[in-house]
Amino acid sequence: MAVSALIVSTISCQDQTEIYEDFVNQFSDRNYPGKVLEPVSFSGKNRVKIEVLTPGDPAVNEARVFWNFYADSISVPVEQTNTLQEIMLDNLPEDSYSFIIKTYDTYGNISIPVEVFGTSYGDNYAKLISNRTLLSSNIDSITRTLSLSFSDADISNGAVETQIKYINTSDIEATTNLLAEENSITIEGYKSGGEFATVFLPDSSSIDTFITTWENIE
Repeated sequence: MAVSALIVSTISCQDQTEIYEDFVNQFSDRNYPGKVLEPVSFSGKNRVKIEVLTPGDPAVNEARVFWNFYADSISVPVEQTNTLQEIMLDNLPEDSYSFIIKTYDTYGNISIPVEVFGTSYGDNYAKLISNRTLLSSNIDSITRTLSLSFSDADISNGAVETQIKYINTSDIEATTNLLAEENSITIEGYKSGGEFATVFLPDSSSIDTFITTWENIE
């Protein structure tokens, strides 16, 4: 019985070894094209920009980006090696994504996948932001200066500045900016009118800003 068990065990080990060797032999001669390097994503308004360093493999001529578990994809040509290349993914519903990037060469070989994460912002984020409240406005008719005082900006949701438009003494529409960290401003050369809106940046990597509805200066 012991001899039989030893024989069965030996045969079993040989079978496993042969399976492994067959697997190695099957894939050992596969050629993997150079993969993209240093992928970085930048969030945007219903879009995401990805920057990659193209591989040094001259046979690589295409890159594909997959998301939504490979349900969606985009293909872009790779024309230069060791070059920073931008890939823009437009019309993305607001969400956080996992992007898989693969390169392809002229022989039909596929590279090892590279993953990068990115976020697309849209209506849900826009609903979170609001304009600053204008606390006071004073016009000096002699010096033609306009003094404005605002409530604190919503920095926690990405407020970066408040834009202020008005007609100056040269009858030209002018624009000035008040940083989110500041609450008051004095504008010289003011003649009439005026409106303001607050600009938001969803995160530090975003390539797009969001702006609130414009409100009149009263």
